[in-house]
Amino acid sequence: MVERIAPPPTETQAPAMVTFQEFLKLFEGQYAEWLMGKVEVYVSNNYNHNDILSFFDTVLRLFLGITKLGKLGLAGFPMYLGDDHPSRQPDLMIILTDHLDRLTPNYLNGPADICVEIVSPESAERDYGAKFVEYEAAGVREYWLIDPQRQRAEFHHLTADGVYHRLPLDGMGRLVSNLLPGFVLDPAI
Repeated sequence: MVERIAPPPTETQAPAMVTFQEFLKLFEGQYAEWLMGKVEVYVSNNYNHNDILSFFDTVLRLFLGITKLGKLGLAGFPMYLGDDHPSRQPDLMIILTDHLDRLTPNYLNGPADICVEIVSPESAERDYGAKFVEYEAAGVREYWLIDPQRQRAEFHHLTADGVYHRLPLDGMGRLVSNLLPGFVLDPAI
């Protein structure tokens, strides 16, 4: 008996249904998200997106390195929330020290404390819509949206009632994280 082996999926071809463990093996290193058995494969990011991502990676990595408040995860590292929730790959995610036990070699097992999305025309509907709702329901404590097209940045904080509320600007017009004492962002940057 000859067993037919399918080639690995390409950017335009994804298996009909896969488990999360199959997803980890089949799509390692690809910009793809597991949506409860289905897989969405995305186009690569543009230069502006990568430039902004690099800026935040540098600033947050330095801040977390100095403060020892947690670790930073980059796009390409899935956040697994259970078989009944999508597994997303935020552009950046912060895992505070109290939750470092959620880190596995291949994915984050549970919600990040902070998810950051750099909004692009291709991702706007997903970032402001599905991901907003999913991160809120999963217990991601802060959700930051950096939107260069609209020239704005928003920080949303999960309140005790389980609902995101947009954090107001401080007296100097800066965004201040409730979870990272001392971290402020001037949206004009």
